[in-house]
Amino acid sequence: MEVKFDPGEKLAKIDEIVKIRDAYKNSVFVSGAVCLLLGVGNWVVGSMETSKFQSLLYKTAQTGLEESYRNFQELDQQKNEEVLRRINQNREKFNAARVKLNFYYVVLIGGRILFLLGLFLVLASLIRLIRADAQKNKQRMFQTG
Repeated sequence: MEVKFDPGEKLAKIDEIVKIRDAYKNSVFVSGAVCLLLGVGNWVVGSMETSKFQSLLYKTAQTGLEESYRNFQELDQQKNEEVLRRINQNREKFNAARVKLNFYYVVLIGGRILFLLGLFLVLASLIRLIRADAQKNKQRMFQTG
């Protein structure tokens, strides 16, 4: 069994490494990759937390008891606080969950925007690198030929 050395194969591997280096040296490509990673992370976190707080909102939705307490006869201050404590706690949970849900909607939308921006930047830089590489190969062919 004889192993033959093909110098063209080694040059092709070196050429592929140079292309990878060119991509990582390209600031547009790197910023696009960072935007992609941040976008995916925000998208995942936003969608998970949004679903969590939507279910919490469903559980603590306003029941209508907030207005019905006014139908009770006037009680003293201590009894009023006891009756209204549960209603106020549910209202506070509902309002806090709604605020957090709005925040995670922003995170979700921001993640989608970052993802799309990163995708655009990566694709544009790859197209640019491919064109530059094709131009180099074209010039090399004319010089050798």
